[in-house]
Amino acid sequence: MPECPDQALTNNDGANSQFRALDYHPRLQEEEYRSSKYLRRRPNFVTPFVIACGTRNAKFAASGVNGLLRLVVSGGLSPDSLKDVLQAFGDCGSLVLDVQLKVLQAIPSLLQNYGSSLNGKLLASTFQLCFLLHASKTAVVSNTAAASLQQLLSSTFEKVAVEDENPPSDHQVTIVALKNGSIQVPQAAADAYYLLRDICVLTEGGEPKILHGASLTSSFGLELLEIILRSQVDTLVGHEEQIYLLRTHMMPLIVKTLSEKANFNLTVRAVRLLRLLLGNFMSAMIDEIEMAMSLINHLLDLSTSVLWKRTLCLELLKDTFDDPKLVRSIYALYDEQKDRKNLIVDHLASLVRLAAEKPALIGSGQQSSGFEAQQDFSADQIAVELAGFSGPVGTSTTETNLSRPGISTQWSTLRLSCIDHVDKAEPPAIPVTYPYYLVLTCIIGFSEGLSKFLLPFTAPTRTKSKRERKSTHDSQDMPQPSEKEIKEPSDDTNDSRSEVQSFAQGKSSLVNPLALVGHEMYDQIRTSALIMEHCWPAFLAASSTFFNASLDSENLHALIRSFQKFTQMAGLLELNTPRDALLTELAKHAVPITAGRFMKTSNATISRHRRLEEDEETDSTDGEGSPGPGAPGKAQKVSDRTPTSIGPRNLLCLRALLNLGIALGPLLNASWMIILESLHQVDVVLINSEWRSVQSHWEPPKGLADRNYEGKALMKDDISTEMSAVEAAMGRLYESTSDLPHEAFFQLLRCFKNLIYNVSGLGDELPKQSKADMSDRRHVRLGSMSGLHMSDMTASKTLMLLFDRFEQIGQNNVARLSRHQASGSGWSIISELLVDHIGTSNGNTDVRICAAQKLNALVNQLAITTTLESFQDDDNVIGTCLETLSAAVSSLWRSKSSTSASTCSLEIHLMELETLISILEHCGGALQSSWDTVFLIILSIFQNTGGPVIGDEKRRIGLHACDPRSPKLVRSSFASLQLICSDYLTELPERCMMMLLDTSYYFCSQDQDFNISLTSMTFFRSISDYLRQDELFDGEIQSCSTESELFQLINSGSGSISRSIIWDYLLLHLRYLAADSRLEVRHGALHTLFGILEACGDALGIVAWRRCFRLICFELLFAVSAKYQEQENANGSRWGETCVLVVQYVSNTFIRSLKAFSGHEYLSTIWDQLLTKFGEILNAGSLRVGQAVFDSLAELLVELSGVPGFPKSALGPAWAIWQDHSPAEYKLTDKVDNQDALTAYLRFIPQFHSMLDGGFDPAQSEIVILRSKSCMVQSTPVIYGSDVDEMTQVQRLGLRNMSFISTSSSDMLVKLAEEIGSLVRMAFQAEDGQAQKGKTFIALSKAAMDVLANLVKHHCNPSEHSTTPLLATALYSLEVPIRFKYKWKTEGKGAPTWKKATSTALSILNTDLLRQCTEGAQNAQDLWTAIISVSNAIAAADTEACDAEKTDILADQTFDIESFNQLQSIIIPLLGSVPDPSLHREYMHSVFTNSLIHEPHPDDLPLTCDHALLSGLATKHIGRVQALPPTRRAKMSYVLLDHLFSLVAAHDPSTSAVSTTESITLARAAAPYLILRVGVVLKAYIYDQPLRGLMPQPLSQKREMRHVLQKVVGLESESEAFPRGMMGLGGADGEGEEGGGKKKHLGLLFGMVVQALKAAKRDEEMAARLRDVVEAVVGVGF
Repeated sequence: MPECPDQALTNNDGANSQFRALDYHPRLQEEEYRSSKYLRRRPNFVTPFVIACGTRNAKFAASGVNGLLRLVVSGGLSPDSLKDVLQAFGDCGSLVLDVQLKVLQAIPSLLQNYGSSLNGKLLASTFQLCFLLHASKTAVVSNTAAASLQQLLSSTFEKVAVEDENPPSDHQVTIVALKNGSIQVPQAAADAYYLLRDICVLTEGGEPKILHGASLTSSFGLELLEIILRSQVDTLVGHEEQIYLLRTHMMPLIVKTLSEKANFNLTVRAVRLLRLLLGNFMSAMIDEIEMAMSLINHLLDLSTSVLWKRTLCLELLKDTFDDPKLVRSIYALYDEQKDRKNLIVDHLASLVRLAAEKPALIGSGQQSSGFEAQQDFSADQIAVELAGFSGPVGTSTTETNLSRPGISTQWSTLRLSCIDHVDKAEPPAIPVTYPYYLVLTCIIGFSEGLSKFLLPFTAPTRTKSKRERKSTHDSQDMPQPSEKEIKEPSDDTNDSRSEVQSFAQGKSSLVNPLALVGHEMYDQIRTSALIMEHCWPAFLAASSTFFNASLDSENLHALIRSFQKFTQMAGLLELNTPRDALLTELAKHAVPITAGRFMKTSNATISRHRRLEEDEETDSTDGEGSPGPGAPGKAQKVSDRTPTSIGPRNLLCLRALLNLGIALGPLLNASWMIILESLHQVDVVLINSEWRSVQSHWEPPKGLADRNYEGKALMKDDISTEMSAVEAAMGRLYESTSDLPHEAFFQLLRCFKNLIYNVSGLGDELPKQSKADMSDRRHVRLGSMSGLHMSDMTASKTLMLLFDRFEQIGQNNVARLSRHQASGSGWSIISELLVDHIGTSNGNTDVRICAAQKLNALVNQLAITTTLESFQDDDNVIGTCLETLSAAVSSLWRSKSSTSASTCSLEIHLMELETLISILEHCGGALQSSWDTVFLIILSIFQNTGGPVIGDEKRRIGLHACDPRSPKLVRSSFASLQLICSDYLTELPERCMMMLLDTSYYFCSQDQDFNISLTSMTFFRSISDYLRQDELFDGEIQSCSTESELFQLINSGSGSISRSIIWDYLLLHLRYLAADSRLEVRHGALHTLFGILEACGDALGIVAWRRCFRLICFELLFAVSAKYQEQENANGSRWGETCVLVVQYVSNTFIRSLKAFSGHEYLSTIWDQLLTKFGEILNAGSLRVGQAVFDSLAELLVELSGVPGFPKSALGPAWAIWQDHSPAEYKLTDKVDNQDALTAYLRFIPQFHSMLDGGFDPAQSEIVILRSKSCMVQSTPVIYGSDVDEMTQVQRLGLRNMSFISTSSSDMLVKLAEEIGSLVRMAFQAEDGQAQKGKTFIALSKAAMDVLANLVKHHCNPSEHSTTPLLATALYSLEVPIRFKYKWKTEGKGAPTWKKATSTALSILNTDLLRQCTEGAQNAQDLWTAIISVSNAIAAADTEACDAEKTDILADQTFDIESFNQLQSIIIPLLGSVPDPSLHREYMHSVFTNSLIHEPHPDDLPLTCDHALLSGLATKHIGRVQALPPTRRAKMSYVLLDHLFSLVAAHDPSTSAVSTTESITLARAAAPYLILRVGVVLKAYIYDQPLRGLMPQPLSQKREMRHVLQKVVGLESESEAFPRGMMGLGGADGEGEEGGGKKKHLGLLFGMVVQALKAAKRDEEMAARLRDVVEAVVGVGF
């Protein structure tokens, strides 16, 4: 037997023993319930079980838990042991599965048996135990623990409810701290408070206050909170502390979860919590709800949320809008409060944005097709194909349907809403259109809720019983009317007039709910009205989006029904603006956009239409106006008239529009036009017979014929039924027509006008101003008849019929139209209507022409009738007619159009111009204030003039080019202008003269008819003659000198403009025409312009002339020059002619004005301004302009020279222009000739010089020299000419201009000589002796030589210190052509240049002048250097470079010999007196070099001209056997050789011109060169002759040696020519220095002669001559 149960166990086996005692004790097993009372009195009985559980050993704990479970179930636990038992359960919470399940099994028993004891900490421990087990990773344990927790929560809050019914005593309360203080709550309420707080804290991840150690996932925590909110609404609302927790803990938790990137499960739970709080606790959490709903609104944004989160938010909004009472509550708590956000408005705005964010997903288009999802495969497949989809169709949402466009209950919905996926970790597969389906549902629910509440109040009032009022008050909302009550009103009204009148009298029966001020529900009514007033734009925008989407039948019916109800409520509440906007939107969708859309309508659309018709059947009555399906005959008749462009969607909208018109008719007023426009368009379709044949041959879409498709007949019957009702309604709208008084007449015209606009489709094409003037056309255009795909013939017939009616109305009311203002008589409506149809570019041609004919007939008849009957206000009436014509013409060219439309526009334009001519012929004399409109019509033939300036418009500076529309228009319009200028010029008011000038200008500038351009030019002369016939312009007070001042004066509005200003404006137009692109036109304008100035010259005074120059002449100069520069490359020559002509005209005009300006200060001012303008146009760098300007300047200077009192100081600007604008500095392109421009430029100088009193000053002289030279250098070659034989004009003038330079200044004299000398050298500055391309400067060089020679001859005064540099400069310049003797190839006729230079150099030199320049001159060395250079150039010649066939070398050699001898005769007597020995050596070296006949051996010649000159003769080298060719100028060489001997020879002082001292100086300088010259010959013989053998010495060398030996033997040299110490040749060093006398040179040559004698052993002749030399040496005693 086991031990007694009440014995305490102190070991680990105690628990097992006690458990066995429970199992085997017969008494306890049999009397378990009785023993529970016994055990409850023994609290220590559980100790062994507690200890076993505390061991946390699976075996012992299992036994302990099992025992405790038995005790709990049986109620055998003592309440005092609950703490220990809960602790024991907690110790076993982490053990094996069986133990955990046993613990969980004990929880319900604890609640059942010990619920009243579980409070405070015990309750917290129980929750801790459940939370611990819920954290288990075993699913069964966790789920069971979750269920236990829910039971605990329910039990806890049930205690609170019980406690609220039976409040405890004051000593049983607990103090709970809140934000604004503390409150006392009972124990159960305190437990619920702390529990709810800790659950919120644990869900957020914080530290709990009582549930220590408990862990809770966020998802489960939110689930627990939802359970509490859903099941304990009344309990929570009644406790302040619980509301406090909802505000401070739960709502922040929800906001945090939604704001952060929480997972799907947490977000779902948070949204569900928010939904509960919004529906049940909003009034207690106003601030918090506002914040949370704002967050929901933010999460709807595509960029901030993922798809599933947006879906959750939309589902929340759907539930909200489905509850109208909740909507009203939200609006009242938030939107109506100024300090609160507009939650309802903001949410609707978000829905609008969401609906339109991805139009392609919802199948959005201008009017998308609908579809229907059917369960039957064939019908469903048909619907899909008709809607443009393909592929298999199922009944469930497949993966393909997830991305399918359009909204349908088949693929746009979920079987279970996202917000109900509470146990899913991941979101379900959401169709991409599901959010838009939710948006649509929100919109529909919003409208349905408002209408269900408001519509019952609009019925006639009746007394309710007390019971009915109580029922109404107690209900959550107003009693919902039946479908028949809230659906659209019946459209089956009686056709009779009595029924219409009866309906009109029923206005009082329509009750505005807002008028029920004393109603018990008035606050709710007012809130609903405010919702309508503030939320209609969002509702309209969202509905419009879905109207254009692809919807299935169910959604489409719901949308149209809700839209109709919303519109009806707006009208009943007298919200006019919302009503009109909603009517317009519905009307827009009632009219089809394209005809082809009907052909693609699916069978699903038919079904959808039939379903809506069935829904509306209850609201319809059987009558004539609405035949049902039971009348097949009539249905077939209407079906035959059914246009294929109208589909069920359109008919549904149209019927809804009709229903609204009937329901709201007494309240519509001007808004009737919205309905009338739509109905009339359908009426036109119904009477269109051509569509009957199209409809009768309609076939199902391809692919449906093989499926037994019967939808064709169904569609015909269905549409026919609808069309019957529409046709009947439209017929009733047009029954009332009769003769009306003035106001009714006006209203009739307005109605017709609006109808015709809808028919023709011109609503959107009208200018903004036209729309603004039409007060009744403030609604959106509903669609055009062109959109209905009517045939052109049908549309044109319809419109022409209406135009005929308009013409008849106008003709029958001519008297009315002529006696009232256009805006009050109805003429404005008639004219605007016809003008708009005339000007439509896409309209039918026949329609446009018909409208033009009607308009022209009315205008012509009205104008002529007014003139004939002489009405008092005839000018205004005619002006109105002209304005109508002008508007018609302007409407023709508003926009670009096709070729056919343009042709039509041209024809109509011609008709309008002919009408204008007719009016001018009959009514021109009566015109007074409407001439500006006449000119506007005339100018309408141009595309880009903008018309004349009329009214308050401002004239702009400058007139742009014009482009006529057609030559026919030009001629027709020109006839009106010609008529005005010929017959009505005197009738024109002066204010219209400017418009006449503008018009004449445009006809001159048009390029369609050249004759008209030239003829129009004569109008300016006629207008000028008319303006100046009675007025001189001299004393004009109003004056302007610039174009901007003229336009400022014209636009000042200071009164009438004087003729002087008009005349200036005339000249300004001619100035503009002078820049025309056509040569004849601009030259004609110039002739006219300056012809007018010439004719008016005598009448013009100083002020007028000054204005003409500033306003016309100066600006014309610049404008034409600029045009020339722009067009120079393309057609520069023609513009050059114009530019030259302008400059000439301006110059002549200035000359003509000199008589008026003479003696006045304005002369200098105008002269300066003219020169300024000349300078400005010269800045363009145009050669033609420059030529014209400088030619004109020369002529002007001639004329000014005869003007008395003209100040010389005024010549300064002219000089500045000449100085700064040399054409030589212009950049030239190929094939550009600047000869003429440079010629004109250079011709300025003589005339300018003649006006100077003292000639040019030094600065001016230098500029003249430089500019003249620059012109000559930069001038282009003469075309078909050459400057080889004769100078060009530029060269001649440039050289002549240099003659005007004053030579009184020595510096200027030298400068002039240098520049002239540079001209001499200019031809020879090219490389390789080649002349520049096309320019040789040969003739210039020769002429410059003469000028230079004359300059030297006339100014070489020995007393002047400038003589020497002048002479040196001249010789330096002349040396260049002499040096280029044969190197320069280009020569002309006559003597070669080098001969000319040689002769010139010799002509300016003479011995006396040279002696005077040498004596005492500091710069004589430069002169002698130049002379020696000239001498060397004469002696030298590069015969290898000459052309042997063209050059006579011998004749040239003779000329050079003569020139050399002449030069030597001049310089030799003075050369010795030059103190510089280097000059002597240079001269001797020149003579030596040019005297060589054969090329010597290189080793024989010295490197420099110094004392080692003869060192080369002592060297040895190998001899040469080849024959050395002699120079081709051998005679010149012999002359120079003899000259060298003569320089060394002794002179007789008595007979020689050279003094002894000078001769000795020259002999000493020449002696080394003479020895070298002889030695070179001897040395060549010494080394070459032995190598020849028996070969004779070459003849030329033999002749040279013979001549040298002969001259050596016969020479009597100057004894002092060979100084002491000169080395002898051939080894005779110093021998004979003391003797020899005049034969000293023999002693120096003796050694070399002996060597040559040895070499001549085979040459007897040469040996004999050598022996003669030896004998001569012996004979002198060496």
